[in-house]
Amino acid sequence: MQSPEYESDSVSDNMRTLDVEADKPAARVASLLRLNGLGSLSRANGLRLKNGDVIVAINGQIFNGNENDLVEALTLDNADARALVTVSRGIVLFDVLTAGPLGGSYEFTEAELANDIAEAFETYQVDAIDNYEPYEVMRNSTRDCLVFSAKPGQLPYVFPAVWLMHNRIWEPMFAVIAAYAFSIVVHPLLFALIYVLTCVYFGRGQVGILRSYGLFHEHNLWLCVAARSVEQVQTICRQIDPRCNFRFSHVGPPAPAEAEEQSAD
Repeated sequence: MQSPEYESDSVSDNMRTLDVEADKPAARVASLLRLNGLGSLSRANGLRLKNGDVIVAINGQIFNGNENDLVEALTLDNADARALVTVSRGIVLFDVLTAGPLGGSYEFTEAELANDIAEAFETYQVDAIDNYEPYEVMRNSTRDCLVFSAKPGQLPYVFPAVWLMHNRIWEPMFAVIAAYAFSIVVHPLLFALIYVLTCVYFGRGQVGILRSYGLFHEHNLWLCVAARSVEQVQTICRQIDPRCNFRFSHVGPPAPAEAEEQSAD
């Protein structure tokens, strides 16, 4: 038979054990989720997220849940709805738009890293989701980048040649203009038919055409970003890769190679 003193010590020890176990989930909830595995067919892979990217916030609210909570938060009732997910890559914060769970596998970050990211997020501006537009950035081996909006517009439905010129897709533009010139010489009805067909073709396939043109010039999809302007996209790209270059830059020339080596050191 145990003495009262022994029973009291045993109960006390059990309570301390329970308190320690209760503290563990609280410490994990205060952390952030980090990608540590990408499925080839996952949305995370399609959005060009990388292993090591940290999920910081959803629709402007910092996210401290676990993997199941993340799936639940990104499971949207409306098929046309989108969620704005803030991601941290290194010290760079940026946003992506997703129509459902990102997929992949996750782990909790270290508490120190989570605190650093949370501090950076305090000064990070997140607007209403309607103010954002999806952009895609394609980059080649020399770090030249093509930036275009992945949101379909109305211009190619009305003036395909003007849309091609605006996006500097020169070869198809000259082919379309030549087709117009040839058809109008043959018969006005043929011109009208070809014009309607090109409007439908370039209108419906505009995003795919932009991607294909980038691939044709040896650019690969590098980054998907939700942003308010092309300038903001270029700023994010320059933060991730100081030496990336843009044909029409809003952020100045790229950093020299020496500066990148010094920052790496």
